[in-house]
Amino acid sequence: MKILITGSKGFLGKNLIAKLKESKQAYEIYEFDIGSTYEELNEYTKDCDFVYNFAAVHRPKCTSEFDKVNHVFFDDLLNLLKKHNNLCPVVYTSSIQATNGSEYGNSKLASEADLKQYSEETGARGIVYRLSNVYGRWATPNHHSVVATFCNNLVHDLPITVNDPNYMMNFHYIDDVIESFLNQLSNNEKSDDDGIFRIKKIHSMTLKELADTLTYFKNQLTDGKAPVLDTETKQTLFDTYYSYLQQRKV
Repeated sequence: MKILITGSKGFLGKNLIAKLKESKQAYEIYEFDIGSTYEELNEYTKDCDFVYNFAAVHRPKCTSEFDKVNHVFFDDLLNLLKKHNNLCPVVYTSSIQATNGSEYGNSKLASEADLKQYSEETGARGIVYRLSNVYGRWATPNHHSVVATFCNNLVHDLPITVNDPNYMMNFHYIDDVIESFLNQLSNNEKSDDDGIFRIKKIHSMTLKELADTLTYFKNQLTDGKAPVLDTETKQTLFDTYYSYLQQRKV
């Protein structure tokens, strides 16, 4: 199976590619990211069997980048697939912010609508995920999630800032997200009633609990002790923290 991944060098792309390479299945991966060319995208869309569109901007220098990358690029991708009569399934990673009226949210919502229309016109399977606060290895600090920022700051002995200690956060762990993405290859996932796919497993805690937990990991390891990991949430957070610690040592 030939799989096209846009945004292949980003957080989601790197993790998906790692899991695909671990699989016993034979996958040929077409990687597209900044530095890739339109000509390459044109070639990839001729014979790919599945598309994961992760190409996106979250905090651009200019707000016009929201529409250019999150929306217009995706339309170009769909048009190339249509041009080549390639009716393979397409995954689009949207956001829970799609309906909040922001420029970022509007760019995501527009692409959701375009994929729905494309699917209705061509019969291709269009798959929309609305994601929120995904954490795990390779997430970029001050960009993807507060978990990445806190982990990065702690391993570099930088302060962490908690503006609202009681603010409740709902997180998804990267491995759960990637597992759901992979299930789409065999059409083995069910959408919600509105046709949107959402990650069912949620890890919830306040910002203070998050900061305290990650600081606890740092202190335990500094003292040469093994932290107590008595919940799945703590285990995944520790695995994430440890990945940043390992990156610092490289």
